[in-house]
Amino acid sequence: MKVDVHTHIPTHRDDVPAEELRSDPLIGLGASLTGSVADFTDAMSVVDRAIVFGIAARPGSPEPPVLDWRAGWPERLNQNDIAAEVAATDPGRLVPFMSLHPEQPDLDDEYDRAVGDLGCRGIKLSLSYQVVDPVGEAAFHLFARLQDDGLPVIFHQGASIASNARLTFAHPLPMDQVAIAFPRLKIILAHVAHPWYEDCVTVVRKHPNVWTEVSGAGVRPWMSWRAMRVFHEYGVTHKMLFGSDWPLRSPQETIDGLYGVNRYAREHHMPEIPEAEIEGIINRDALDILGLD
Repeated sequence: MKVDVHTHIPTHRDDVPAEELRSDPLIGLGASLTGSVADFTDAMSVVDRAIVFGIAARPGSPEPPVLDWRAGWPERLNQNDIAAEVAATDPGRLVPFMSLHPEQPDLDDEYDRAVGDLGCRGIKLSLSYQVVDPVGEAAFHLFARLQDDGLPVIFHQGASIASNARLTFAHPLPMDQVAIAFPRLKIILAHVAHPWYEDCVTVVRKHPNVWTEVSGAGVRPWMSWRAMRVFHEYGVTHKMLFGSDWPLRSPQETIDGLYGVNRYAREHHMPEIPEAEIEGIINRDALDILGLD
């Protein structure tokens, strides 16, 4: 079962006009910041299931913190509406997650609407972009609700190209405090917290309710090897889930990158990753693990 746990909502409902195509070389060559619903559908054809979400803006902010969908969708829709609409195109395969800002004034009302009316099954938070302390009062209020309702949370973790992002809010070590405070909250640390792989594995290994996912790693062979080698040596590659970070990278690109890690290792005379562990990452049923199947 191939499950992509990390896909962003398409920035456009229809085809992306040429003048609105966006990319950023700081993310990496070939990384796209735009995509249509048709592009998303085509990219997801190689996986069995996928989780799709947006990212909530800071209250009062004129724009979303990462991918900007405003030009390609009706103004009345927010990131949760779009995630639900995209998932409705293939409800047997696509799972909508909400995104909220822990400090938004209508947090509880939008939570209820996203879960009750839109059918969102979990949440994506990017606290470094949203500038929210993961161990602060606002975040803990939200985490308590998620734990009580049995809804998993995916955290953006690791590096950022946004100059106003707070890297300390994307470091995996504060997640240790979150996991201690909320032992029943199912937590995924995205991107293997690149480049803090060693810190990520210490948190994932320690807590039964914490996993990581590999989006972004497959296109960087040295970093992919490092991440998987660290988790292999700690004996916890079974807690690594598959994610692509579409539209930045497609699931197929990510799969190809993961399969290419051992070729890179051989070319550079480094120890390989057991093929069974790579297959496990690509084919792990994350929805079952998260209680969403």
